[in-house]
Amino acid sequence: MGVSNAIPCSSLKTAGVVVAIVEVLLCILSVYGLCRNLHLFGSTYWFWFLLGVFSVIVILLAIGLMLYAIKRDKPRWLIPHLSAQIFLILFLIVVAFVVALLLLFRFYSGIRNLMGVSNYYMSDDSTLLLGITIIVIYLLVAALEIFFLFIVWKLYKHMKHYAKMGTDGVAWTGALPKDAYHGSPQMGDAYPYGQDRAAGGQDGGYGNQNYGGYGGYPQLCFLSYLFL
Repeated sequence: MGVSNAIPCSSLKTAGVVVAIVEVLLCILSVYGLCRNLHLFGSTYWFWFLLGVFSVIVILLAIGLMLYAIKRDKPRWLIPHLSAQIFLILFLIVVAFVVALLLLFRFYSGIRNLMGVSNYYMSDDSTLLLGITIIVIYLLVAALEIFFLFIVWKLYKHMKHYAKMGTDGVAWTGALPKDAYHGSPQMGDAYPYGQDRAAGGQDGGYGNQNYGGYGGYPQLCFLSYLFL
């Protein structure tokens, strides 16, 4: 139906919850780092501290909306999280690239200004180590968020697909098909012996051997070919 069935929707929802948990842990680590830097560098770090706290609040809000979307099956509430992820990935890559350029040209004071620690004494060797650490950490987090973006995007497509089925008049009251090879009478799949007999089958709604149904096997009985 236009959406890959390689990953079940329930598994994607579980993956989305895992993404939310990991991102909350990253936010906690970020707040710890911001508080530590504020204590270490003093008032010169206030601007970056407030900017970091604001960013963490926005990310936590996006995580909350994603969990709400998963709970209520509302794919549009995943869009804020997708947007925040894209912005965060671009920000991390740009900062890592700028720091790499500053290291390349040995402009160590520029790195200290970028980090908001221009008034704090730091040797060039320490600044070099700081710059390399920033590049490695930012690129690792960016790679992780790219992987998370793929998961959330797949989840968004699956949820939007099933939500569209409801708006197009295709609705169901039972469970979805158990796999890609079985139908579901609740979703409107046709059975040669009628929905009432299919619903009362011994294989969870896939036919009844007493009525000549499939009985859980893919082949039809001989009499089926005579009357179909």
